[in-house]
Amino acid sequence: MPVLPSEYHLSGASVKIAEQGALDIEFHKHRKQIEIVEIRIEEDAGRLIHADGTAFMDYSTAGMPSIRIRTGNNIELGEEAEMFLTELSSRMRYIGLLTDSDTSHKIRCNAYTASTEIPDVPQHYVKLRNLNSFNFVRKAVNEDLRRQEQLLKQGETLTSESRIWNARLERTEPYQAREFIDCIQVAPVKEKYFYTAPQSLLRAVLKNAPENQHARKLRYVQSFGLSVPAAKTLCGDAQLAAFFDSVVALGIDPKAAARGILSDIAVLLKRENKTISKVPLLPDHYAQLLSIFQKGTINHTILRKLLYRIIVEDADPAAILAQEEWTKISDYTTLQTLVREALAQYPKEAAQLKAGALRYLDILCGAVMKKTGGFADQELVKHIIKEELPINIIYVIAMGNLATALTDKPESQQNTEKSSAFSKLIEADKTECRVCVEQLPSGGLSREVLNPECWARLIHTICGKIASGTAQGLVVLYEAAHLVYTAPLLYWLFADSPIPIVLTASVAVPDTEGMQCTLNEAIRLAAQKDRGIYVLSNGLVLSPLNLKYESGSSSRQSSLTNWNMKQPLFHGEGLLTDYKGSDRLVFESLLNEAAERMFLIKTYPGIPQSYLLPLLKNDIHTFFLELHENEPMPAEEYPSFLKEFLKRGKKQQCRFYTTFRQEGETGFVGENQTHPVHNGGIIPIGMLTVETAIALYYAASLVCDTEEELDHIMETAAYFQPR
Repeated sequence: MPVLPSEYHLSGASVKIAEQGALDIEFHKHRKQIEIVEIRIEEDAGRLIHADGTAFMDYSTAGMPSIRIRTGNNIELGEEAEMFLTELSSRMRYIGLLTDSDTSHKIRCNAYTASTEIPDVPQHYVKLRNLNSFNFVRKAVNEDLRRQEQLLKQGETLTSESRIWNARLERTEPYQAREFIDCIQVAPVKEKYFYTAPQSLLRAVLKNAPENQHARKLRYVQSFGLSVPAAKTLCGDAQLAAFFDSVVALGIDPKAAARGILSDIAVLLKRENKTISKVPLLPDHYAQLLSIFQKGTINHTILRKLLYRIIVEDADPAAILAQEEWTKISDYTTLQTLVREALAQYPKEAAQLKAGALRYLDILCGAVMKKTGGFADQELVKHIIKEELPINIIYVIAMGNLATALTDKPESQQNTEKSSAFSKLIEADKTECRVCVEQLPSGGLSREVLNPECWARLIHTICGKIASGTAQGLVVLYEAAHLVYTAPLLYWLFADSPIPIVLTASVAVPDTEGMQCTLNEAIRLAAQKDRGIYVLSNGLVLSPLNLKYESGSSSRQSSLTNWNMKQPLFHGEGLLTDYKGSDRLVFESLLNEAAERMFLIKTYPGIPQSYLLPLLKNDIHTFFLELHENEPMPAEEYPSFLKEFLKRGKKQQCRFYTTFRQEGETGFVGENQTHPVHNGGIIPIGMLTVETAIALYYAASLVCDTEEELDHIMETAAYFQPR
């Protein structure tokens, strides 16, 4: 304890209140349990502040009770220390020990680091003092571990000491030498002044305690169908979570309530540095607002204005709800007149929109909304604008070498040339629709390789076109060899899309004449159809499912074909329904996560177990096995090199899906042949090719909130009959 001024008198008491606990963290998708050795309540002695080489004592918290939490020694990186503190802070805020509005409660950290040669036990430790930022903890721990490792490599002996973090230079600096102590030294209190809580008080505390944070997250995901990020954000604040529960209990759809609370209420609360308990908005008030919003009486703009008045201006919700001027303007004739005035006022913007530049739709809609003070029905305004112009466009989206083959410009200049190059190939006089070739984003759709970023951009772009209501059809130009994955992915997501989607590739790249023919055939097909997903290859219209790429000696001899399909399938029930809620970054994150947890194995006779078993240690959750056999067999008769791999994988709750390398149906001998329970956890995926099954896995990963939902979708593939 530091030496105190004469007017301060502290006892230095420290009382253990808990021990042998743990806290789970997740780092790089790996869960880890951090040991908590003990928790103590202590009399705070103040803190040291270092500035410009001078140390100062801050006595503002001296004498106040503080909580000291001591962890075990299984934190290995600065990132793990930061995540532990972040999770601890979240738990403390959840139960009310910390609040955003109360800045007097801070978490400070003394981090102890030690490096030594394996398998030696450290005979020293370095105390990094008074780290008052989680970011500083991460940086200081990593930097000091690096410093110690460097000293060990130079043959130096490390000694115990205290060091401080220099944030400006981003390094630790010596403070004072210390003795090595491998246990906590305590002295018993001479006079015991302990309070024993009566059982009645303990029962009352447990009764009023908030629901367990982790259990609440699981309940929101499993019972309400919320996404994991939404559930995690709601459960970051026990009061906000209780507010959500109360709104749902009043009959509001859980997803609508969560979406509104997180996008509207939480944003205002954070900006105003308030908590939900400090504003006059009650659950029944918000439930009423959401009800009249869902009925269409008010639009989202009006809803946000009402919430702003309640949360920011402390207006009385009951008085606001009693007012009648908060009514959305939905009269068609009135809005049609306003739309015509806007189109006449902005003729250039109207012409650009008619040509396919969608950003002008919001500009023209904004002009109408401004005239009505934000009270116009926004969706109806956009609908009338599309009717007045009118807008019917076939959009062409180009990807890969098909996009780059038409220009010999440097890569940095290609994006500005592609649209005009493609436009020259389009035979506009042979189609009644306007055709729009969009400029591709740099580094996005123009990549020829298959990766989650590329798919996320494509899916997001398609969602945007469908949601705009201006598209009559879509044409996607893609690498032929990659369509075996991309075409079924789009089918599983957009099988019931209200517009047709045609995927095609000229296999004679860079044959401009062949590309022109293929492009115009695809445009005409998109104009003729009213729905469905189609693949156009060498003049043939193929199903997007079960595609196989057959490469020839030249690009003209290469082609796409359908396996296991007598009658091509073009439309069905798509997994993706919320086109307006599309988020490219979310798609990319989910696809990346799915890719990291999946592995395709093409088996062959005698494949060594040494190749397979290490895969089970890489956090891979889903395996697709493309078998070389083409005859159904009992699972127990699998070759020995697969038996051990499947046995160990089953213990780790891995999923196994099997197909054949040859054309035909995958299955097992016996009854219930497709049920995973009867096959030791192995699921044959019937008539689907491995590429189509993997595409289903990726599509399901975008829409499923739980492993159980994804498993259900994948297991139904075993019964899928695309004939």
